[in-house]
Amino acid sequence: MMAALIAGPASAQANPNSPAERACKARYDDISRNLNSTRPDKRRVSDEEIGWALRYEQVNKAGKPCSEADQSPQQATASAKPEAQAVRMVEAGGTGNAMEGQKAYNSGDFATARTKYRAGCMTDGNAAACTNLGAMARTGKGGAKDLPLARSAYQRGCAKGMAEACENYGSMLKNGVGGPKDFAGAIAPLTTACNAKMATSCYDLGTSYFYGRVGNGPDYARARQYLAKACPGYAADGCYALAILQRDGKGGAVDLAGAAKAFALSCEAGKSDGCLEYGVAQYGGAGIRIDMAGARSSFGKACNTGNAGACMNAAIMSREGQGGARDPAAAKRYFNLGCKLGIQEGCKLAGQVGA
Repeated sequence: MMAALIAGPASAQANPNSPAERACKARYDDISRNLNSTRPDKRRVSDEEIGWALRYEQVNKAGKPCSEADQSPQQATASAKPEAQAVRMVEAGGTGNAMEGQKAYNSGDFATARTKYRAGCMTDGNAAACTNLGAMARTGKGGAKDLPLARSAYQRGCAKGMAEACENYGSMLKNGVGGPKDFAGAIAPLTTACNAKMATSCYDLGTSYFYGRVGNGPDYARARQYLAKACPGYAADGCYALAILQRDGKGGAVDLAGAAKAFALSCEAGKSDGCLEYGVAQYGGAGIRIDMAGARSSFGKACNTGNAGACMNAAIMSREGQGGARDPAAAKRYFNLGCKLGIQEGCKLAGQVGA
């Protein structure tokens, strides 16, 4: 799985015998065993795990602490959907409890803030207080984590028209957080949040219609409508899902140019499959001009985050000199990565490269 090392600032050296380093090694070994196993009971290894394993190999060879493999700066902002929204500033003229809660929060007295926000929400019906109570109950700030309370507070805030509350309430309904799943019930709050340009809610709506979680089955036209609103605000997953529908002509006409643009946005946001598909578009000129050098770069990006097919594509282009000079060393490395990620042909082709 070894990926090219990138020079960076000096950092602390790892102690291979520390509990943390041993735990990382055990995690890496588990991922490798399941990737390369032919046993029918092997577990599926996620793209995130593969990406972590690749980064672990980099930092391990450099002698750095394995904690540096936990998350790359790109991935930290790529696909992670936000949890509860940050506490919202209560507008001047709000209820006394809400304003007192804001004052306590600003001073760092989170227990008092939570108490006052609760009174402001449950007694006074202040939308901002409800949104803030939901955030604090969901994250356990100012008291114990209380997901049912968070869900109830967000529901009240959403009923008052607070978009942030609707975003969180709809998400909790859709995912069964703080209570049972309710796909149909999630549509209204998610729509309110999406109309307020909250991209993750648009994505949740799009996927709900795509998978037929509401209505009588998949509704690709609605899915495409909402995913178009999710991109580029929720670029990694939202743009990727939109691009698939545009490329395949689901829910509307085939739009190869739109798909290429959306795949590119997804790739830039760190989506491995987005980089693979953008590379395919660049290679074949699907919706954009042919760009062999760009395709080779896109396949390389996807490979270095654990995409086996992209590794093979990058290897072939490096071996053949497509999109740049012939690079047998890179070809061998990419073939070996493809092999380790489960494409056995990569093992044979790596051995045939004279580097």
